[in-house]
Amino acid sequence: MLAVADKGKLKPEVFGEDRKSIDGINVFLNPKYLMGDNAKFQKMYDWMSRGYDFVETWVGKFKYGNAVQAMRRKIISALEWKNGVSVLYVSIGTGRNLDFIPSHIDASTLEIYGVDISLGMLRKCGKKFSKSKLRVSLWNCCAEDLPFADNAFDIVFHVGGINFFNDKALAIREMLRVAKPGTKLLVADETGDYVKSQYQKSALSKSQFKGLDVDLREIEAAIPEEIRERRMELLWENRFYCLEFRKPG
Repeated sequence: MLAVADKGKLKPEVFGEDRKSIDGINVFLNPKYLMGDNAKFQKMYDWMSRGYDFVETWVGKFKYGNAVQAMRRKIISALEWKNGVSVLYVSIGTGRNLDFIPSHIDASTLEIYGVDISLGMLRKCGKKFSKSKLRVSLWNCCAEDLPFADNAFDIVFHVGGINFFNDKALAIREMLRVAKPGTKLLVADETGDYVKSQYQKSALSKSQFKGLDVDLREIEAAIPEEIRERRMELLWENRFYCLEFRKPG
């Protein structure tokens, strides 16, 4: 079900503000961050949202079999799930990865917040979870400017998108800021080889990805130096990377 936000999860300056809501989605887009690649990919995902799940499900299954689902399950299972925890999913898209919450978890006890820069993707996500037992609160905002309070979430993760955020380091600092002390965080996205072989050759996306590259060293360097517990793993025959790290307790 689409849930109302817990006011205790919000920044003090956000609490009480008269924010716009569209189809149950809280709109908190800061124009300061809505430029460059952020603006370009917002428009792309708004357009792609109409057929995104269909392409992901059927074209992906035809081309790769069950490999994509296996990778999604591996990524999501790496998080430290418990009943009754609060979860922030940065770049939730249509919410596909929430299908892989471990089966031993009572999903109805989770408090899930999903943010995305694309209102189109959030609308698809909202329709999906409007009749679900999951309690999901949706927020249209940039990852570099999360509207949530410090130390608010037990689980914080991001899958897909950070490669081309305007400010990767700021986005990761924001994720760390809103995570509770001791929280394990996870950031995952496509490798440069996959971007070149898939997105830069597809007629649907090659214009948006032309000339862009992924440097894993830049992603790793975006994690503050004081974060010592970190682990990088390549998945799905090196098409995806998964970076895990922990906020100091």
